[in-house]
Amino acid sequence: MGELSGKVAIVTGAARGQGRAMALALSGAGADVAICDVDEAAMPSVGYALGGPLEEVAGEIAALGVRALHAACDIRRQGEIDSFVGRVLAELGRVDILVNNAGILTSNMPMHLLDDETFETTIAVNLTGSWRMSRAVVPAMIEQGTGGRIINIASVAGTIGTPGFGHYCATKHGMIGMTKTMAAELGAYGITVNAVCPGFLPTKMVEHTASEIGARAGLTQDEVYAQYLSVAHIKEKISPEQTAASVLYLASEAARVVTGSSLVIDAGWSAT
Repeated sequence: MGELSGKVAIVTGAARGQGRAMALALSGAGADVAICDVDEAAMPSVGYALGGPLEEVAGEIAALGVRALHAACDIRRQGEIDSFVGRVLAELGRVDILVNNAGILTSNMPMHLLDDETFETTIAVNLTGSWRMSRAVVPAMIEQGTGGRIINIASVAGTIGTPGFGHYCATKHGMIGMTKTMAAELGAYGITVNAVCPGFLPTKMVEHTASEIGARAGLTQDEVYAQYLSVAHIKEKISPEQTAASVLYLASEAARVVTGSSLVIDAGWSAT
């Protein structure tokens, strides 16, 4: 079995893209993995597909020889979070690793032109939802007495300002601040809290964003990606599996003294 054998991990937003890759990386290392995502009908205004084949991803996890649990969960709803975490504890027995991956990105719009619904929904999912999921899991981690790992999937947009995406930047800056604060609060319990800050990934969410940017600028989606890569120091698209590898490291024993950190994975784009 792998290094994480006997551990139980939760990954939110795991039906596709980064979340799926992270869930498979953790299960490949021997962890039992519980995954959740929002029901596609819950957020029709986002503009791209949310949710997806959770059952299929759970099947991929189980095929690796570990236990898998899956459920629809809207992380804007505390009741749904509590129900999901309660089920994880009842069926899998513990929670050692939480990956707060669920998030949305909508509207390429200056902040002074944003509507209330777009701003508030982005905050509710990306920031408040991650806090609520952490709040639901931390008491169990403390009670277990064996430490734990909380890994918040922020963004390179949490380290810089990005015109047109101020609402998204606000949530990701907030996640990094929350990461540092929780690291200070939970270190005494052996619980580490870190953030991963991916750059421009070829996921459904980012593809939708690239198309929206392109539509405004008269560019194709491929041309938008090319512009991004033109100022990156490594001219290579980042894959979900590469960000998943960073999650696997932060969940491992090798990272037991790493806490309050933010690991940027953006091909050097933000260093320019």
